[in-house]
Amino acid sequence: MRIRIPGRVALAAGALALLGATTAPGVAMAASEGSSSAAASPKPNIVLVHGAWADSSSWSSVMERLRKDGYPVRAIANPLQGLTSDT
Repeated sequence: MRIRIPGRVALAAGALALLGATTAPGVAMAASEGSSSAAASPKPNIVLVHGAWADSSSWSSVMERLRKDGYPVRAIANPLQGLTSDT
């Protein structure tokens, strides 16, 4: 049985998962240090990974908006060679 996930859904889910993974350590660290000022902590690094039917350039407009807001952003090129090697 083959499960098909629409490209946009998979792309959005992957981006949100990565965003959560990059922000969670920073939030935990600030909480453990007893930091009362959220403005003093640096913005988290954001890593964007494209889906199966795109490349890293598909994130260019999103990266531009995030960079304008002061976030450090990287779009990672994922070669997507096959289901076995990609998972």
